[in-house]
Amino acid sequence: MVSKVFVFVLAVVLALGFVECRPATKDDPQVMCRLPEARGHCRALLPRWRYDPAAGKCRQFHFGGCDGNGNNFSSQKECTAVCAGV
Repeated sequence: MVSKVFVFVLAVVLALGFVECRPATKDDPQVMCRLPEARGHCRALLPRWRYDPAAGKCRQFHFGGCDGNGNNFSSQKECTAVCAGV
């Protein structure tokens, strides 16, 4: 009887190990939309949009063209669609 209980518990533990517990990544809006403004090191002045979590809305900024982060959207519409509710 004890061995059947042990096998059952072991099977449950192993099954739970296969449940997907994905870590937060840079593609996760909960992470991406909270990243700080990153203008980059290059000198272009590309109009872009970023989410400002303190204000709860998207704000325009000028992106240098390289070395940015995921909180960088080509339009206000895209920024709002990705970061709404964050």
